Amino acid sequence: MIRALAVVLAFAATACGTAAAPAAVSSVPSPTAAGSSKPSGSQAPRIEGTVQSATANRLILADGTTLELGTATRITRTDPATPGDLKTGVFVAITAKQQPDQTLLASMVSIFPESLSRVVPPGQRPLAEGNLMTNAAIAAIDQVSANSFTVTFAGNSARVVLAPNAVILKQSDVRPEDIRPGMKISASTANGLAQSIQIQNQ
Repeated sequence: MIRALAVVLAFAATACGTAAAPAAVSSVPSPTAAGSSKPSGSQAPRIEGTVQSATANRLILADGTTLELGTATRITRTDPATPGDLKTGVFVAITAKQQPDQTLLASMVSIFPESLSRVVPPGQRPLAEGNLMTNAAIAAIDQVSANSFTVTFAGNSARVVLAPNAVILKQSDVRPEDIRPGMKISASTANGLAQSIQIQNQ
């Protein structure tokens, strides 16, 4: 689950720089795997590790890596969620496979916090294994079956159906003091300053 989430976050980080153009295939992002400390193109380097010590403006990881925190550093935590957390107006990242009837069969849905929904542009992009990544706002919920909903993005819309084993995650904005030793994190950095930090669900 952590690997799948890291991929979603890597895609979101890429999307922050350029709007994703609508495409026509299915889910799970393909950008640089989290944990790679080497930048790819214009992407900020990503670092994964376990927190050894934490203060309001600095993290030191178990491998000795130091991350400086600034006022603009965005910190989020990911927790398991349920279909009940999918509500109208919520911004989500959906990993899905497009079906013959054009619906999206979702294997993973990540609910974004407000801070991330403001910087990630809506859109679709093809991924590995015939998947499609969709960043979109939920326009309506199917109250009858409770396992499907409609999303809107970049002037388009799509019906999403949750696969039986679909993973639903919810990201929340947190503060530096919420980071504690022993936590696993994934961070996007630039010049030693953490641009964003994701506390991994353990």
